[in-house]
Amino acid sequence: MIKSPLNAKSDLPSYTILIDGTAIKDTYLVLSISVTKAINSINEAKVVLLDGNTATGKFDASESEDFVPGKKIEISLGYHGTNETVFKGVITAQSIKVRSRINRLVSQLTLQCMDEAVKLTVGRKSKYFKDKKDSEIISTLLTEAGVSKKIDDTPYAYKKMVQYDCTDWDFILSRADVNGFLVICNDGTLEITTPVLTGTADLAVTYDTDIIDFVANLDSQFQVDSVSSTGWDGTTLQVTTGASAEPSVNAHGNITGKTLSAVLGSKVYTLQSAVPEDASVLKGWANAKLQQLRLARIQGYVTFPGNAAPRLGKLLQLNNFGARFSGDAFISGVHHTLEEGNWVTRVTFGLAPEFFTDAKKILAPAAAGALPAAQGLQIGTVKQIDQDADGEYRILVNLPMIEATGIGVWARLAQHYATDGAGFYFLPEVGDEVVLGFLNEDPRFAVIMGSLYGKKKKPPYTPESKNNTKGFVSKSKLKLTFDEEKKSITLETPGGNKVVLDDDGKSLTLQDQNSNKITLSADGIVFDSAKDIKFTGKGNFSIDAIDVAMNAKGDVTLAGNNVNAKAKLALLAQGTAQATLKASGQVEVKGGMVMIN
Repeated sequence: MIKSPLNAKSDLPSYTILIDGTAIKDTYLVLSISVTKAINSINEAKVVLLDGNTATGKFDASESEDFVPGKKIEISLGYHGTNETVFKGVITAQSIKVRSRINRLVSQLTLQCMDEAVKLTVGRKSKYFKDKKDSEIISTLLTEAGVSKKIDDTPYAYKKMVQYDCTDWDFILSRADVNGFLVICNDGTLEITTPVLTGTADLAVTYDTDIIDFVANLDSQFQVDSVSSTGWDGTTLQVTTGASAEPSVNAHGNITGKTLSAVLGSKVYTLQSAVPEDASVLKGWANAKLQQLRLARIQGYVTFPGNAAPRLGKLLQLNNFGARFSGDAFISGVHHTLEEGNWVTRVTFGLAPEFFTDAKKILAPAAAGALPAAQGLQIGTVKQIDQDADGEYRILVNLPMIEATGIGVWARLAQHYATDGAGFYFLPEVGDEVVLGFLNEDPRFAVIMGSLYGKKKKPPYTPESKNNTKGFVSKSKLKLTFDEEKKSITLETPGGNKVVLDDDGKSLTLQDQNSNKITLSADGIVFDSAKDIKFTGKGNFSIDAIDVAMNAKGDVTLAGNNVNAKAKLALLAQGTAQATLKASGQVEVKGGMVMIN
């Protein structure tokens, strides 16, 4: 039979406090002890002692070495001196409070204590992980922090994982959530495990027998039929999905989460991500969310006489609370209070429906908290493109949302390629509309992301549905045009000089503003000029072809120191009206046979 918090020896509460393993002195008067534990939270304890002497002005407990921050503390509670540990941790702070009560001053020393996992909450960090499972990553962080651990294995190894500007604690909880794990501080050991929702409860409470108060809420608002998660496949350019499976949960009440989902007609809860994720990761994410929603179906708390048996992540049997609320409740929080000789325990059951990252603000403050941030993108107009006093090659931009006509902000210009002495060099024109982002959302450090077209500043090409035209046009109308349909590239100047590479016409054309043209095509090469064509060279000039034909509407003149015309078969020199063979010196006509008619 499962035991009740009531027993024959529950009439005289007792406690033990160990500091670095040694019990505190009997001379210390402890006024109260409280211990708070919750899933996905750091365990806390608070011990209040009577301290301070108005006559001497001394605070013996505060000034002693016993309660210096950093000392390890263990708190045990029980009855008649039979105590069980309910908290292990470290003293993190002490405070003095002095109050006036019935014409006298009463002073107290309060010790604030935390589980040693509190180390994980100190300082934001950034770190890369490669080819690691979540369980391996978390194990590494806990080892580095010196925190004892118990971690269930996670199946998937990420090629890359990044912890960005957050505490180790926040990072661990966010990764635990998506794996369906719970993070439990178990008196010095951080347990990161899958919830165990079956088995026998360690304690049972019964209505009108051993409870002090009870609150339970059965809520359909967050119950859905199923959960689907989405990612992006950059290979197929398609959305990928992962679907949840109905989890097995603790037998609490008689209405399931799936049944409750019909109340509001909630079909599918969708988790969306725009990054590529493995199918197994998406499915695990969906399963984790549905499990959390199911554990949020019934939430509440029950208070009863103090008992050390309830443990986070375990079950508490609720009896005689009606069919809707009786059963095995999942313990998500435990709170012990010992004060004025009375020890009570409050157990919280059920989980909140939100992931840790939804419920807590874990992002670093924008602009590093140094000043109010400039969030999102901003519109600006270019004021000046030269004479950056700092030599950073920045552009002076006016941001009308800050000041309509202000001094502006110097902004760096993002280029497609920028390196030492090379890269793209395209600066906006003064007066252009540009869009700006800000490094770390700090309004002092702007970056021009690009320029914008609009009704006032129209593009040089007219948009069309097929989107076949791409290009660049400079302010003076120097133009480079890509025609996707004709598969051609045209480079031209405003004066009419042009180069066309045309796959559709299977040609390359070079044309100037004087109507001179060279065409390279399947038919060969054509030189076309409205005026003279002149070939000059300081070396030799050769023509080599199967047939060479020369035709002139006027005269043909050949001149040289020596002119040598040689035919392998026959040589014919013929004039329709007249032919003259003439030399200032000797004329020699020679052949196997010479015929003169």
